[in-house]
Amino acid sequence: MSLTDRRTMELATVVAIAFFGGVIVAGSLQLDTGWAAETGPQSGYLPLRLGIALCAVSVLLFLGILRQPGQAVFVTREQFKLTLAVFLPTAVLVGSMSYLGCYAPSWVYLLYMVKVQGRNSWGKSLLLASIIIIAFYLVFDLWFKVDLAKGPVESFLGL
Repeated sequence: MSLTDRRTMELATVVAIAFFGGVIVAGSLQLDTGWAAETGPQSGYLPLRLGIALCAVSVLLFLGILRQPGQAVFVTREQFKLTLAVFLPTAVLVGSMSYLGCYAPSWVYLLYMVKVQGRNSWGKSLLLASIIIIAFYLVFDLWFKVDLAKGPVESFLGL
């Protein structure tokens, strides 16, 4: 079993999910996990059961994966490049939102993805990114009255 075969990666993922479930169980045990007659479920009731379910499903998946024969390479170089082509711009988007707000980085991200990944013209890319961001602003800020994070660009525009 190599470090880059599919089976190894599936086992690692299942172990990570089981660990996450264990953290949820441990955290919920610090709260009341019962059911009160007057108020219903206590604050740790649902998290405890979800954590236990994650751990139980992880054990079942782990055993199922062990019974499978080892498979080929987890990801080829070409597949990894395609994954990075989406992951890296998304990471930049998420990292820049705390400094630049929600709208401007999202517009740049959409513009990049439509132009580069979608292989569209600049005009179509600009139009689509702009329409989507304007729609987000109209829906969230004006219709739902939910203020998404705004940065220096939105302040400059008076939004």
